[in-house]
Amino acid sequence: MFKKEIVGCSILLCVMIVFAGCSIGNSGNKPSIGEEGKGGAKEVAVKLMRVEHQSQALKTDTPVLREILDKTGVKLQVEGVPASNWTDKKRILMATNNMPDVMLVEQNEINEFAGTSIFLPISDYLDQMPNFKKTLEDNPEIKRLYVDGKMYGFPLSVQHNLQAAKAPMIRTDLLKKLNLEAPRSFDELYTVLKKLKEYDPDSIPWTTRGLHSFMDAVAFGMGSGFGLYYDPDLNGGSYVYGTSKPKFKEVLTYLNKLYTEKLLDPDFAVNTHESWVEKLSSGKSFFYYDNDTFAANFNDTLRKDDPEAEFNLIPYLSNNEGNSRGWLYPRGWITQSYAISSKVKDPEAVIKMYDWLYSPEGAVASNFGILGETYELVDDQPVFLDEVIDKYKTAPDPARSMLSDIGGGLLAISPLVDERALMQTSNPETLAWSEQLKGDPGAYVIPGVGPSLTKEENERLKQLATKYVPLEQDVLNFIMGTRPLSEFDQFAEELEKNGIPELEKIHNDALARVGK
Repeated sequence: MFKKEIVGCSILLCVMIVFAGCSIGNSGNKPSIGEEGKGGAKEVAVKLMRVEHQSQALKTDTPVLREILDKTGVKLQVEGVPASNWTDKKRILMATNNMPDVMLVEQNEINEFAGTSIFLPISDYLDQMPNFKKTLEDNPEIKRLYVDGKMYGFPLSVQHNLQAAKAPMIRTDLLKKLNLEAPRSFDELYTVLKKLKEYDPDSIPWTTRGLHSFMDAVAFGMGSGFGLYYDPDLNGGSYVYGTSKPKFKEVLTYLNKLYTEKLLDPDFAVNTHESWVEKLSSGKSFFYYDNDTFAANFNDTLRKDDPEAEFNLIPYLSNNEGNSRGWLYPRGWITQSYAISSKVKDPEAVIKMYDWLYSPEGAVASNFGILGETYELVDDQPVFLDEVIDKYKTAPDPARSMLSDIGGGLLAISPLVDERALMQTSNPETLAWSEQLKGDPGAYVIPGVGPSLTKEENERLKQLATKYVPLEQDVLNFIMGTRPLSEFDQFAEELEKNGIPELEKIHNDALARVGK
């Protein structure tokens, strides 16, 4: 199967209340953007609020912020809020119309609050934003972010991406030791897991960090789907609720067999992230189907006791129809956007700054900092200076520590993330897996955002969810054998009777409005 990149329907950030400084003033008329402010000619203070990720502290005086001020005249005053407080504080700010000038928000929040006029409609300025328009052309999925014909935020996009995925990761050193071939299908995976269990009877061959961490990708790989998902192979691309379809019974039957034979972790549904990590990094478990990048850390820990230990990526497994379907993460994080308050004092300056941040020069600046101070150009490509990288070599997380001080990347303020900044300090195994995933013939780029729904459609979906969501708990019961698989048809019929056809129709009608 040739590789398909599907644009459509996920990832994870979040900020504190500052009522002071939310500026007022905009006549509401669409202004033209001139050259004033370029090169620091006019300094405009702009408050930006966003979540502060625990692995990358937000700094208030960084090379990135200084470069933005120098090139655009905008002095960004950045405030981070811990993730634990972010959602509540953000919603209070929006509900009371006390947003800062710029705030990181989720698309569902834009959908909810767009009608209250708290956001500046940035699409009104598109003809004056050539760089941002280019980003829209390069990523047509962004058109799904429009609400009633308007766009209200600058989405987090990516270039030169480090591809990650929910993918099959296995201890290839043990396969070599036991003279086993890497599995090429789900049936072969079952056989290999049995051999690994025989090798270490006390082991838990396949572990997970909860049902939702793997079920969507595994069901997709087996030719089905979990819950509502976008299937690129159905009618040229359609939304379908996989859990109620006959093909899903194969998924449940397969997992029930693994669970019964103790090849699947008995705690698969309740494992915390920490317990999952402990099993994989201690040699207790040998396989997972989840974010491939975690394996680099597992390998580092395992090799302290066993230098030969190695989790490695294997190609996506073929299903009973002989096809392989792999779950690549979306490119970018476009369900998150930097929204501008409609009360911002100088919308022209903010709009102009963001257009520059989407330009080649601005993207490099917001990810690498200042030329000659933090990075250099090698064959016209930005490369961090050796002395900058050396400074962070002994840090627990060298890449995030460096980007924190520079003020660069996704977890800082860049709306167009350049992952070459991460690649320079990434584990070589992670880089190799990225290239392997991009070249896997069964790999699909999973949609990052669904089509925009109307208020009436969202209300109806909430009503439907009260009917079918309680029934979904039986997925676990089928896997663990507390409900016999002979009752799957009855289960599927119950789901269908409780609104699944309407659920699918609402999403496919919305998809038809924006195009596939």
